[in-house]
Amino acid sequence: MEENTLEESISRLLASIKESAEYIEFEKQKEILSQDPDLKKRVDAFRAKNYRIQSQCSSDQLFEVVEQMGKESAELRRLPLVNAYLDAELALCRMIQRIYMELTDGIDFDTPNIS
Repeated sequence: MEENTLEESISRLLASIKESAEYIEFEKQKEILSQDPDLKKRVDAFRAKNYRIQSQCSSDQLFEVVEQMGKESAELRRLPLVNAYLDAELALCRMIQRIYMELTDGIDFDTPNIS
């Protein structure tokens, strides 16, 4: 496959993602949440912390950290605006994970089973 064809295919995939219900809903919820800059900052700080924990936390700290994150999540998710945004983000992330899995399965990319 020529590079131009690959680049065109990637562009079509990105266009398809941007036309998906998941992406459209995520963008809608992001716009709604951005109307409250202070709340958006709180949500973004929570998301950043959550990402860091998932990628960097050692197993001996995991229980305490997960418990604290659960409390923060419950507090934020009581707000319908935040709940809708985080649900939309999760749906988009799951769609991207499905795409990734289908790509790696389709090219016999030898990834270990991590489930």
